Amino acid sequence: RVGGAENFQHCHDCGMCIDKSLYSNHNCKSGKYKSNCPVCQEFLFSSRSASHEMPCGHAIHWECFRQLAAHDSRCPVCKKTAETRERMMPTWNAMAAGVALQPVPPELARVVNITCNDCEQSEDARAWHFLGVQCRNCSSFNTVVDRIIMSGEEAHEFLEALQTRSDLTENNEEGSQRISRRRINRRRSLF
Repeated sequence: RVGGAENFQHCHDCGMCIDKSLYSNHNCKSGKYKSNCPVCQEFLFSSRSASHEMPCGHAIHWECFRQLAAHDSRCPVCKKTAETRERMMPTWNAMAAGVALQPVPPELARVVNITCNDCEQSEDARAWHFLGVQCRNCSSFNTVVDRIIMSGEEAHEFLEALQTRSDLTENNEEGSQRISRRRINRRRSLF
């Protein structure tokens, strides 16, 4: 590595020298640096260019990562989000706001089954949106449509019925909580 031996510690599992400040938290994966950079295809182990470890554990040249991140926030190997969840949350929140502000016209509505590339959870009967479908489990928009279940007016009516049912469930839960609070307050007043 370039930068002075005193700044790095060798990891025998990864097969690479890692910055001492990052060593205790690095994602150790056997032989990950004994592979080619997924962007430029240069062998990472013998490269003099700085390497970057993505949250998924794959390694890439830092400069290649910067160029990739300018137009895609996913790992080129496994398609998981290449930034931490904390860094992506503002983007995902903005996307969710965009979805809420731009409803899909009824004739373009679709009900889809999705899989999240980040948490690998599948979800059925989700409303498709041209901006993306947000994972309910991890909040990521890094999802893929596995199957289109229905489309057009049929999908629109199904999604409206689903939303109505969800609203009724929420209202019942709120009502139950209010009744429980009243019962607790009544019991307290008896003492």
